[in-house]
Amino acid sequence: MGVDTTFREAGDASTAPRRFRWFRAETVCAAAAIVCFINTIPNGFCYDDNPIVRFNPKVNDPGQWTAVWTTDYWSEAEKASPNRDLLYRPIALSSYRLVRAIGGTSAWLHHAVNVALHALVCALVVLLCRKIGGSEAAACAAGLVFALLPIHTEAVASIVGRADLMATAGVLLAIMAHDRSMTAPSRVRTMWWRVGAVVAVFVAVGSKEAGAAVVPLVILFDWFRHCGRGSPSAGLLRWILLGARRLVYLLIPLAAYFLLRYHALGGRLYQQPPLTKTVNLLVDAPPWQHVLGVLQCFGMYWAKTVWPAVLSVKYSINAVRPATSLLDAHVLIGAAALVCMVVASVAAWRRGHRVIAVLSASIVLSYLPTANAFVLIQVFFAERIWYLPSVWIAIPVGLAVGSLVQRPAWRMAPAVVLAVLLAGMVVRCWHRNSEWKDNGTLYAAAYRDQPGGVCALHLYGEWLVDHGEYERGVELLDRAIEVDLGFTDAHRTLGRAHLRAGNLSASLRHLQIADFQVPGHPPTVADLSRVSRELVEQDEELTRLERLAGDAPEDVEVQLALVRRLRDLGLVGEALDRLREGDVRFARVVAWQLEYAVTLVYLNDRDGAIERYRRTLELSPEDPQVAIELAMLLLERRGAGDIDEAWQWSKRASTLAPGAPTVLACQAELTVLRGDLAGALALYEQAIQALPSDSAQRRIFEQRAMALGR
Repeated sequence: MGVDTTFREAGDASTAPRRFRWFRAETVCAAAAIVCFINTIPNGFCYDDNPIVRFNPKVNDPGQWTAVWTTDYWSEAEKASPNRDLLYRPIALSSYRLVRAIGGTSAWLHHAVNVALHALVCALVVLLCRKIGGSEAAACAAGLVFALLPIHTEAVASIVGRADLMATAGVLLAIMAHDRSMTAPSRVRTMWWRVGAVVAVFVAVGSKEAGAAVVPLVILFDWFRHCGRGSPSAGLLRWILLGARRLVYLLIPLAAYFLLRYHALGGRLYQQPPLTKTVNLLVDAPPWQHVLGVLQCFGMYWAKTVWPAVLSVKYSINAVRPATSLLDAHVLIGAAALVCMVVASVAAWRRGHRVIAVLSASIVLSYLPTANAFVLIQVFFAERIWYLPSVWIAIPVGLAVGSLVQRPAWRMAPAVVLAVLLAGMVVRCWHRNSEWKDNGTLYAAAYRDQPGGVCALHLYGEWLVDHGEYERGVELLDRAIEVDLGFTDAHRTLGRAHLRAGNLSASLRHLQIADFQVPGHPPTVADLSRVSRELVEQDEELTRLERLAGDAPEDVEVQLALVRRLRDLGLVGEALDRLREGDVRFARVVAWQLEYAVTLVYLNDRDGAIERYRRTLELSPEDPQVAIELAMLLLERRGAGDIDEAWQWSKRASTLAPGAPTVLACQAELTVLRGDLAGALALYEQAIQALPSDSAQRRIFEQRAMALGR
């Protein structure tokens, strides 16, 4: 690209006349960033802003500074989400608390800080582009492209997106502070620049876990600057020997962060929470589909960088379909992007320019922690993740523009094209920023763009219910559950909605499912108690059954009728007490053991339920429904030997009831775990065809098949 591949000092532009020094590229780009995102300042709190900032005691209550540094990011949701992803972001939380202390409870100052941070990052992009040999035109183009990329709205317009902004600022500051330490004129200045680098590294990792890429990136740019250009092997050896000594100080902030994290997370550095496909599409994906999914996600980021027609607060099942072929559009884009990065790096290297290889490696290093390549994270795709990697995309774009404008014949054309593109980017950003006004506009936009997405259905459905549109809201929530029966939040929301509407039976059903999936959630437990109490007050059958059960203690049908009635009224603990009391008398009764197993499922005692199902099958080995229910429980638990045992029970059920839809669905799920996606889809197709067109179960199976790539 005709650029010098060595670092240059940021002050090279100082040769411009003094009266024009304020009109430098970094000033222009920072101003452009402010103009592009200034309409976010009147916005309110949206989505995660509410639990993390607006209603978080660690941000709002006095005396909570210690808690910010000694507890995890989501600790306030511990009871609601005991299996939450354990994140530790004290720098981000400290910034929310500091802004709250200065500006009070309103959101405008939080948004203004985000805009200012984005402007700072844009200025740093300009400085870094200039340092790696870019001209003023190249640096300005890089900064403008980064400033105005519409994909950045999801980080800048969201208050909690500040974690990405601060992590990126920390990374860039660390790179440049370390480089300045290498050229400082005295040891004292070298020390101070390295102190700055230490602080910047800690800011990067303390703002967001993806900031851990900062140390590899500093090392990469140190190699770029200081590895000799004579004999490659001699230069590399010398750099390794000297670099190891001068870079070791970067371990200080990392060690401090990990020690604090270890303490805050209760003796752990990391916890992989149990995930579902609603959280991450690659859950249970066979290895070949996992590889395709990683490429697909990479391609989606590139596609939305170039063509951000749809931007959303949340992506989930039906909003994104898992890739099933190399010919999937986003898989092709992701693969093509990787190939282009490699080819461009090799071609530039052979011409003596290492900068393209460095920038390509920087994209990979920045993106790798969130790529789902090695460890599945709590999100499959989210635009805010691309904020740091896009730094290394904006810079080569700027270098290309800078190279073109050096040619007289091309001087005006790239400037005009870039101006038109930047104007379009500003318009797209302003439109998307306006959708972040409040939860209503944000969730309505998500539902508009993803009418079948399970999270969009839940978010907008919940908002409608909370604002009095019960029928429409409940309809969307029902559709969300059809897509994912294990969507706990949707069950909770539906339970509350039905409770408000006085539909106690429906409310009880959804609240019981939510309590089974995540036991002990205080609001759910409270709602369950209220619903149960009101149902008991309205019920006349319970008293009659209790009298009959007392008069006929040996009548198993009467005793089971009472157990079922107690369970239907939400008195599951009382139902279990009845079952325990009669367990000796009715130990050989199949129906008794089956009801015992079902009640244990309600109470989330999966191990106990499995043992009861096994006992039931010992008494009635020819019951296909019991066999398939046991297989599904084993599939859900997934302990040692559970999957193999589930296969055996599903085969027995298939022999006893060939073609039964529930049997086919169970076998399909087991087939997925074996990596045979085509076989699983074929089984689901058989199950779907065996059900009536208006069947609720058929709709559920159709949604599951689509989640697998139908």
